[in-house]
Amino acid sequence: MLFQKKEVPDMEVETEEASADSGARYIVLPVILQFILGALVFVHSRSAAMTYLYAMVPMLFLTAALGTYAYNRSSDMKLFAALTCLASIGVALQITIEHVYVPVGAPYSALKYAISLSVAVAFVAFYELFRIILNKSFTIWLMFLVTAAVYILLLVNGIDANGNGTTAWFSIGPLTLQLTDFVKVAAVMFYSALFSSQSRHNDKTVLLISTGFFFLNLIGSVLIHELGSFFILYGLHLSVLFIFMPHSSLKRTYLLTVFITTILLLAGAYALYKILLPYAEAGTLNSFTALIWPIVKKVYLRFSITANLVNDPFGAGYQLLQGKRALWMSGLFGNTVNFNQIPVPDSDMAFISLVNSFGLPAGFLTVFLFLRILLSGGELSISLLPKSRQDAVVVYGVTVMLFAQAMFVILGSCNVIPLAGLPIPFLSRGFTYQTIVFCFSGLLLHLSEKDPDEEEGGTLYE
Repeated sequence: MLFQKKEVPDMEVETEEASADSGARYIVLPVILQFILGALVFVHSRSAAMTYLYAMVPMLFLTAALGTYAYNRSSDMKLFAALTCLASIGVALQITIEHVYVPVGAPYSALKYAISLSVAVAFVAFYELFRIILNKSFTIWLMFLVTAAVYILLLVNGIDANGNGTTAWFSIGPLTLQLTDFVKVAAVMFYSALFSSQSRHNDKTVLLISTGFFFLNLIGSVLIHELGSFFILYGLHLSVLFIFMPHSSLKRTYLLTVFITTILLLAGAYALYKILLPYAEAGTLNSFTALIWPIVKKVYLRFSITANLVNDPFGAGYQLLQGKRALWMSGLFGNTVNFNQIPVPDSDMAFISLVNSFGLPAGFLTVFLFLRILLSGGELSISLLPKSRQDAVVVYGVTVMLFAQAMFVILGSCNVIPLAGLPIPFLSRGFTYQTIVFCFSGLLLHLSEKDPDEEEGGTLYE
C-alpha cells in the first residue's frame, strides 16, 4: 500500500503530556505573583494590603477561569501569563498609590476594572462582526471620518484635564474620556482594512491613502497639542508599511523621505523656538506664529529638558527630577526612606512609582513581560499572515500599540527619551485606556487560539 497507517509512538504521547503540563504552569505563575505582590503591598501600607486582599479574591478566580479557558482553547499560554501578570502588577500598584502617594486622577475603583473586563469580553465575543466590517472597502474611509470627527470634537469641545494645554479629553457629565485613545483603535482598523485580503490595492494607492490618514493625524494632533499619541501612530504607520508592503524602490524611497523629513522638522522646531522666543516674550506674535508657538515650545521643552533637567528644576524639569530621585532611592524591595513625592504617580510616572514601591526587580520584570507580549504578538502575526492578512495586521497593530506605548512612556519617565505624557498599559490609571488595553489583550489571546481542524490527529502516515 502507498499509505500505511501506524500508531503514534509513546514518546510523542509523552511529549504532548509534557507540553500540557508546561501550558498549565503558565496559569500558576500569575497566581504566585499575586501572592508575592500582596506581601510587597503589606510592607508599604497595612490599609493598602487590606484593599488588595479584597481585590485578590476575584483576581485569583479570574486568573484560574480565564487561564483554564485559554488552555482549553490552545491559546498562547506564555502570552496569557504575561498579560495576567501585568494586570496583577497594575492592580497592586494602583492600590499602593492610592494609600501611599498623592494620585491626581480619579480614585482607584474596582468597579471600573470590572466594567473594563466586561467590555473586553463582549468585544472579543463579537469580534467576528468586526472582522466582517474590516473586509469591507468602505471601512478605510469610515475610519478616516471617525478620526476626523474625533479631532474636530476635541478642537471644539475638548478639555485640558491635566493643565498642560492638551485638549485630548471630552467630558460627558461626570465621565471624562480621552478620545485620542479611540483614534489609536481607528488606526488599527484603518491599516487592517487597507491591507485586507479582500481589498487589494497597488503600492501607489496604499501609500497615497495611508499618507492621507497620516497627515490627518498629524494635523489633528497639532491642533489639539497632543504629540505623544501621534508619535505612537507615527511608529505604527512606518512599521506597518515596512512589514506588510512588498519590497520595492518606491517603499524604500517613501520611508527614507518620511524619516529624513521628521529629522528636519524637529530641527526646524528648535530653530523656530529660538526665533520666536523674543516675540513671544514681548507679546507680538501674529496670528500664524501664535498658532504654531505652543507646538514649537512644547517640542523644544521636551527635548531640552531631557538633555538637561537642571535648566528648569522647579518647572518643566521638576517631574523628571523627582522621578530620578525616586529611582535612586529604590533598591531590591523599593525605597526605605518613605520618599513619595512623585508627580502624577498614577499615570505618566506609574513605572517610577512601581520601582519606588516594589523595587528594581519589579521594574525589570515589567519590561520583560512587555517584551514577551512583543515576541508573542510578532510570532502570532507571522503565523496568521498566510491564512489572513487582515488578522495579521490587526495582531501586529495591537502589539505595537501595547509595546510601543509602554516602552515610550517607561523610557520617557526614566529620562532616556522625551517624556510623552501618556498612560502605560496595565500600570496607569484611566478608565478609557484601561478598557482599550483589556480589549486588545483579549483580542490577542482570541486570535492565538489554535484551530482543532488544523492540528494533527493521533496517527501518522508514511
